Amino acid sequence: MKIALCGNCKDFLQSNHDEKWRCFKDSREYERSASIVLEAADAGCRLCEAIVLKFRSLQSDLLSPSQTNAQPVRFQLLIRPYWNTNMQSTEDIDRPFLRVSISQQRIEFRLWRVPDILTAEGAAYDDHGTGSETSFAKAKEWFHECVLKHDNCNGVNTPKNWIPSRLIDVGSRPPFPDTIKLRQTKGWQTSVQYAALSHCWGAVQPFKLLQRNVHVLMSGISTVDLPKTFRDAIYATRKFGLQYLWIDSLCIIQDSNEDWDFESSLMTHVYGGCLLNFAAASSSDCMGGLFRDRPPSYLGSCFISVESQNDAFMSYYQLWDQDIWPVEFESANLNKRAWVMQERMLSPRTLAFAKAQVFWECRCKRASEEFPSGYPIESFEIGQRDFKQPHLQNKLKVHALNHHADGRLGDDHIPRLSLAWHNLVMLYSRKDITFEEDKLVAISGLAGLFAAQMGTDYFAGLWKPTLLKDLLWEVDVDNSVTKRPLKYRAPSWSWASVECPVKYLPGWIESNQVTVIDVKIQTVSQNQFGRVSGGYLQLQGKLFSDFCVVFEEGSHYSLKKRGLNGNSLVAYCTPDERARFTDSQVEILCLPLGSYVDTTRAMGDLYDCKGLMLVTQRNQPRGYYKRLGIFEAAQPAFFKDPNNQAPIERYVEGEEDMIVVL
Repeated sequence: MKIALCGNCKDFLQSNHDEKWRCFKDSREYERSASIVLEAADAGCRLCEAIVLKFRSLQSDLLSPSQTNAQPVRFQLLIRPYWNTNMQSTEDIDRPFLRVSISQQRIEFRLWRVPDILTAEGAAYDDHGTGSETSFAKAKEWFHECVLKHDNCNGVNTPKNWIPSRLIDVGSRPPFPDTIKLRQTKGWQTSVQYAALSHCWGAVQPFKLLQRNVHVLMSGISTVDLPKTFRDAIYATRKFGLQYLWIDSLCIIQDSNEDWDFESSLMTHVYGGCLLNFAAASSSDCMGGLFRDRPPSYLGSCFISVESQNDAFMSYYQLWDQDIWPVEFESANLNKRAWVMQERMLSPRTLAFAKAQVFWECRCKRASEEFPSGYPIESFEIGQRDFKQPHLQNKLKVHALNHHADGRLGDDHIPRLSLAWHNLVMLYSRKDITFEEDKLVAISGLAGLFAAQMGTDYFAGLWKPTLLKDLLWEVDVDNSVTKRPLKYRAPSWSWASVECPVKYLPGWIESNQVTVIDVKIQTVSQNQFGRVSGGYLQLQGKLFSDFCVVFEEGSHYSLKKRGLNGNSLVAYCTPDERARFTDSQVEILCLPLGSYVDTTRAMGDLYDCKGLMLVTQRNQPRGYYKRLGIFEAAQPAFFKDPNNQAPIERYVEGEEDMIVVL
């Protein structure tokens, strides 16, 4: 298949393509005037067209007609090594990139080698929008391939014959009615296939299920009375030949705390049991709809070809803009929502309607109209090849996690699950949530799934088998002000107690210096993974007193011992609530948890002492505390020198204490 390229692009690509190995090689920079690039794009050169559209999508005027006499356009081919999650280079993987620069701005395309057949498949698309027949035809191909061939995607997350309490009946066959009906499924003898919808509610919700209108919806309402996103979801459900649809605002009674608590505890089953999840990725509210007209900057699949001068052999490459998935899908309005994270990860298949194209995500494949045959595995392999999750791969989209990974974890599934949970928490803590009291509820479906592997001892976001490691979360906000909510949401030792992103460092605890005596959580409802009204953590260990926190330049904090060598440095620390602590503040106490093996250090593992900073809890008996942050005692050699003990251990003050953290 011949691909339209201008003479300049043909010469540049051919001169930097190895004849023997049929692959690209590093090149020097090659300059071309902006006017020549614009003329070639207008004349149909696919590469020049892609470059012009990419710069324009960045709101850049560097390749506009008014700037044709400005800076030249610089082309360069780069070959980069592939790095796995243990920072090991895989030299036999050829990863060519095309860099295009104008002045100080530059763009890059990954040049992905493809067979000839893919150039024909991917080149065809229409410009009638993401709700077109062409888009649905491609989506159905992904769907049928997944249902028929992907074993992991057909794993069952729900009990046999389980059905959501309510479903929306959109009609079984054309001609479809102008009304939809709410069905109560109690008493149904067999399960049914249904789709689900992920969407942003927005500031105003025009129509939702309330106690007073349940019978109205059961009798039937006109689709005209529904917001556009719901109408589009009904249309999509019918296009896939499904009769039932689940939408949270229409299938949960929104003004009944009892119904809301019960139904919200079933999200593992609701989304895990749906056949397909539609995602209104680009809509900020329920009026935005699923479908979009394609923007002028959308090019579709773009290919280039290089002809061998020796034997006329054609090598084909797809221009892969690696910003597309993270910008158009990951950063879409919908995927910024906390609730949607578990909807996306639990559902076996997601069809996301974004601003320019449709995206597909299942447990085995990611694709789009730009990459209809599936995105290259390297784009999502970080954390996958070196961090397999055999216990989760048929239950959720593990590849949706940006993993910290450590290939040395071996086959012990608890450390692997713990690492996966920490990555979930880090990702989740960066999401937006309208009602802060939903912090634990909106991840409860994922917690329920993990409980099948980790055990049901779950404490406001932390797990019994890995409790000490789970306690070592820290806020991740640089100089931003952080605070805890005024209304109680979780114990101070839970990451859910702060209103900011948190992070975990990969590694593990050795030489525990505390003993867990007891942990208790009071839940608001029967959902053990949902809202909590109280709780405590009882530990036995050595508590060290009379410390203060000092703010250092560059947003760093230090923990110092009062009255010793002018407040000598003891440790580095991360307060949960970012304020400038002073010596006059109430006394800070430190509780070492153990030696922490930090596997992120470039020079090898480092064994630090890590623990909790505590403060006395007001109006509580002696021995009751609140978490203030975490500390890290560096300089591990101190632990091995009997004449110069580690800074924390220099202040041993008697026997082990019984400590209760609220």
